[in-house]
Amino acid sequence: MKKILSLLLINISVFMLAQESAFIINNKQVVWQRIYNSDKNIDEVSKILLSSGKIKINYQDSNSITGDVSDFVMDYKGAGFSKMGTPMYLSNTSKFYGNFKIDFKEGKYRVLLTNILSKGNSVSLFYGGVGISDNGNDNLETFALTNDRELFKASFEGKQSRIINYSFAQLFDVSKYTKTDDNW
Repeated sequence: MKKILSLLLINISVFMLAQESAFIINNKQVVWQRIYNSDKNIDEVSKILLSSGKIKINYQDSNSITGDVSDFVMDYKGAGFSKMGTPMYLSNTSKFYGNFKIDFKEGKYRVLLTNILSKGNSVSLFYGGVGISDNGNDNLETFALTNDRELFKASFEGKQSRIINYSFAQLFDVSKYTKTDDNW
């Protein structure tokens, strides 16, 4: 029984480590990436993403789209979490910004999101004549990477990365947007 249990635990551990993360470190910067299967062409995807109101397209050619994400709020509830225990920078008071590139191949597209910034409320603390303030603007690397920016923090790899991954995945998944029928 012990052998079976230990084999099961080893298999589960290997499976968990083998799962591909949506986050990578590239040049000491956090990059979010995801591949979607879709039968929509580049113009349809572009139009659908623009309808979200969170996407601005800067350039589009026959194989790619580049642009910006702005005023995007993370959906911690949709990711299955409550406000209690969710980090402040992922709460409803913080808005996220970033640059994206979408590359297209037959039947699928890949989204790369870089320069991810969090803009929250500014905070000022005064005590004993000394003031400390924070404008609330931080890049994702501050929360996600260790000081040498070579590894992800253990605290990021749990709830935080799942909330961010879920939220961005929903934003860029064109199958989630429904087309409104104007013929009524």
